[in-house]
Amino acid sequence: MGITISYRGVLANLDRVEDFEDRVLDLALELGGQAHLWRTTADNDPSRVVRGVILDLCPGQETTSLLISPEGWLIGLADIEDAENGRLAEMPWCFVKTQFGTLEGHVALAEMFAALRAEFFPALEVHDEGGYWETRDVNELAKKMAFLQAAIEQFGKGIEQHGLTSEAAEDSEILATRLTRIAQLVQKTLKRPSEHPPVHWEDDDSGFDREGRITPEEEARWDALYKENRRMQERVQRAIEKHLSEGEELDAAFDAAIHEETAAGLPEDESAEGEDREDWRDSLPEEFRGDASAADAAFVEDEEFADADGFDAMDRHPLQQRASDFLMRLHDLIPSEAESRSVGTLMGGACDISGGLAQSLSFDDDDRFAAGLCVVQLKRSLRGVAFAQGALYPLRADGVIDENVLEELHATLEGLQSDIYDELRRRRGG
Repeated sequence: MGITISYRGVLANLDRVEDFEDRVLDLALELGGQAHLWRTTADNDPSRVVRGVILDLCPGQETTSLLISPEGWLIGLADIEDAENGRLAEMPWCFVKTQFGTLEGHVALAEMFAALRAEFFPALEVHDEGGYWETRDVNELAKKMAFLQAAIEQFGKGIEQHGLTSEAAEDSEILATRLTRIAQLVQKTLKRPSEHPPVHWEDDDSGFDREGRITPEEEARWDALYKENRRMQERVQRAIEKHLSEGEELDAAFDAAIHEETAAGLPEDESAEGEDREDWRDSLPEEFRGDASAADAAFVEDEEFADADGFDAMDRHPLQQRASDFLMRLHDLIPSEAESRSVGTLMGGACDISGGLAQSLSFDDDDRFAAGLCVVQLKRSLRGVAFAQGALYPLRADGVIDENVLEELHATLEGLQSDIYDELRRRRGG
């Protein structure tokens, strides 16, 4: 027994597929989810392109496929090869299990489909075993998910992140109010154009209060910059896949994508007086100005990095080492042939934990400029923990891991989460 949302539909206008992708990517970033833009083609027919978004909206919730076949049909992850090769005889049903996620996640998913139907898929069909799609009755949905309360409580920190205490969650009016806000956020995000003003810092803005704590405004700017970088990464990857499908070599595809999707493609900025643009090397120490190879040589000659063995032996932060050990443990534990959708979610979460810690813990405490970056990367690590935790119960249900392994991995993630929270509080300045 479980709770599943089933859906099928056709994109009304294939020319708007990138607009659709960008809006779903924005939604994932707004809700703290994960999304990846997708492009693949049939081996013998590059014109048959499968494109769209693979979405992990909420920890514990199954991965949502928002992939589009060449006919414009929504397809599931298992349908990709058949769609590429034209073997789908009709529009398929897609499925997302939500029983191991939160109420908020189920509501956000249903509201996402409502917004997508209004904007992109006018004939979208949705069946919701939780009943929310048909009735918008939060209390009825809560009752249907009650039998999984023990599992849901494992993700209690995800609820706290959205402002609900356990006491508030028991109050139907407070719960309904909170979920209504989430529904409104989903609708607002998907209806607005995927355009964002550039992140801007004032020259005289230190970003810290009198006690040396990072201000909320500074943290919000770094959050916005992180989201913009994630958008750019996904769009660059989308452009690379597009050029590869057109027969270009990887190097040429990469160069074209960089010029299309980043500032490298903007016209060169020359002053009205015809003066040369400021050279980036001017910001380097004097001994590094001039030929870039001088900086490379100085780096290599540094005694800390001159010996490759010495580099390997450099001390890692203990928290980063634990995250790396956890990632390696997963590679040993999870069979390569495992077919559960949640394997990718677990591994992606583990990579975000390790990657976020690698970036945040590489800066000294007194590096004030990097303080905001450290906070953003630590929050990335916490999101990784949440999604990794959320993947464990579906993996057990799919028979990929047993109860003992689940308890081991859950305990490791709980320890990492606690220590990342401590580091985040410290980096924020109290």
